[in-house]
Amino acid sequence: MVSYNAKNERIKREYFEWEKEANGKAQNTIDNVRAALYLFEKSTNFKDFATLTKDSIVAFKKELMKKENSKTDKPISKTYLLHTTKHLIDFFKWLSCQSGYKKKIHIPDIAYFKLSDKDIQIAHSPSSKKFPTIHQIECVVEEMPAETEIQKRDRALIAFLVLTGVRVTAIASLKIKHVFLEEGYVEQDPNEVKTKFSKKITTYFFPVGEFLRDVFIDWVNFLKNEKHFDYDCPLFPKTKLELDKNNQFVGERLDVEHWQSTTPIRGIVETAFEEAGFFRYTPHAFRHTLTQLSYEVCRTPEDFKACSQNLGHNSPLTTLTSYGEIPVCNQGKIIKNLGKNDEDKPVTQREIQELKNLLLQRNNHNLA
Repeated sequence: MVSYNAKNERIKREYFEWEKEANGKAQNTIDNVRAALYLFEKSTNFKDFATLTKDSIVAFKKELMKKENSKTDKPISKTYLLHTTKHLIDFFKWLSCQSGYKKKIHIPDIAYFKLSDKDIQIAHSPSSKKFPTIHQIECVVEEMPAETEIQKRDRALIAFLVLTGVRVTAIASLKIKHVFLEEGYVEQDPNEVKTKFSKKITTYFFPVGEFLRDVFIDWVNFLKNEKHFDYDCPLFPKTKLELDKNNQFVGERLDVEHWQSTTPIRGIVETAFEEAGFFRYTPHAFRHTLTQLSYEVCRTPEDFKACSQNLGHNSPLTTLTSYGEIPVCNQGKIIKNLGKNDEDKPVTQREIQELKNLLLQRNNHNLA
């Protein structure tokens, strides 16, 4: 059975190099493009890209629509469909300008990759996200044992997640020197920390309560004063695997190295919630928790901008569109209480204008 096309592989290599060097795309994005191209090639039995026709595109889309999520066995999301077809549109537009393909690929045919307006609308619609409440997180941390150094680390990890909302890729690469306890913030330096889009992010501790803050502070002091780790050591070191007397690998002590992947971090969080009797929340769900907290504590657009920036977003629009869905129960509570708090300061004209600008940005974003 045919599993690849040598000519396709050569031109794909050129495209990936162009995406990386000329377009500045990250490796994760290029990997997603590679996966999309593989799906298309597989549907055409790995025919030469130069043989692209509108019929082959339509057949591919029908096949793609039937694809199921490997984890849930449910149909793949419209978001996945949209990203996959967009990658293919971008590739074939580029290919249509390359020598040997200009006369063979008809640019109007590429438009057949486009999804229906209905599917695009669904893909852009925010989905309901499950996320833990601050109280649930406190309960989980309180129930977690803290006798061994591994247990202390796992407990502090969850406290740190809700204190900062830092992404797991960054957590795996953070060092002790990036934490400033007295000032109450974490410096995510892209020269050493794996941040999204390699941005420098300064994250101050969110107001989630003294208990969670103290758990994390105690952890940092433990690393410095009892483990005598220096400032270049990982903030959350990986587990050191050692052989016991039965020649079995056990993990009872901390290593002085960073985790090589985010899988252990996800496992720690999901297991802790499951053992406490809650849903297996992922670390990323904590960012939704902090967005909801921002809704509760922010009183001005400037407040919300600061919280958005704290999460590493360049614009509050990103926070609103990606994390900003308000649960129906909270929606009803907010509407019922509108105008009832007479002690609140009146909204200034500046704040009204900032809100107008924000809504205008959001409207323009949706139209695009």
